[in-house]
Amino acid sequence: MSQPLRILELSIPHATAQGTLEAAMQLPQRVAQAGFNAVFVLPWMMINREMSTSPFAVVNHHAMEPSIGSLEEAINWIECCHSNGLSVVLDMPLNHTSPSHSWTTTPGWYSKDHSGNMRAPLGTDWNDVVQLDHSNEDVSKACLNVLRFWIKCGVDGFRLDAASFIPTEIVANWIASVRLESQRELHFWCDGHELANSCGYFSAYFNHDAFRKAKGREQSWNHLLNSYSENAIFYLTNHDTLHAQRSPTVEWGADYELMRNVLVESNRHTMLSWSDWMNPEEYYSFMHRES
Repeated sequence: MSQPLRILELSIPHATAQGTLEAAMQLPQRVAQAGFNAVFVLPWMMINREMSTSPFAVVNHHAMEPSIGSLEEAINWIECCHSNGLSVVLDMPLNHTSPSHSWTTTPGWYSKDHSGNMRAPLGTDWNDVVQLDHSNEDVSKACLNVLRFWIKCGVDGFRLDAASFIPTEIVANWIASVRLESQRELHFWCDGHELANSCGYFSAYFNHDAFRKAKGREQSWNHLLNSYSENAIFYLTNHDTLHAQRSPTVEWGADYELMRNVLVESNRHTMLSWSDWMNPEEYYSFMHRES
């Protein structure tokens, strides 16, 4: 196994008191000194605050959310991470967009319900996003160009949000294309080992299965960490668990410190949330700050 990933998940709006990239310029040095070698950054693209404060309800994949900072500041921050030995993996939602995304003006780019209206991803209650139609070749090309854009800006890879909703062959083509074009190693992460194994192009996956099995079996956590493939990323809390407004200690109870220590000392790929790192007693939202 190559050097294990030591990942810090962070939301720029909550990483400093100001919630901006300018204020977070000293953060990469602190993160590297704490022993991390990668940062997993929640989406920082533009949103429509009147419709949703979720960073996953993107209205423009090529523009920064102004409250976080400019594109130039994002590039500078990425370079600062690199100079401190940190890879930058950007959380990228390409399965769906905000209903006010610039793409919604293009006919045929979105899945429709029986009434001809754009619909949310099937089986979800995500009422602030609408489902892209990836069978449309222009949609697939537009998504591929988003990946190319951010790689050109310096990011070292992506976690493809809701990748299981997107046809496997399309995801595989995106990853193969940008890897072929790039002159450096790129990370591509997904959720769940089934998707990672079926596609074959993902370099690592978040192991939600181990997370679920650990519930009520905290003492067997060490065994669970060693019972999955080498490309598994293990964690205790992330944005999905914390957005239910539970701190890590509330989420895991009295055995939290034991489990966190096992995670930190493991020779596997691991990730700590911002709450894990800063204060396990406190809950940090991943939603954008209100203006």
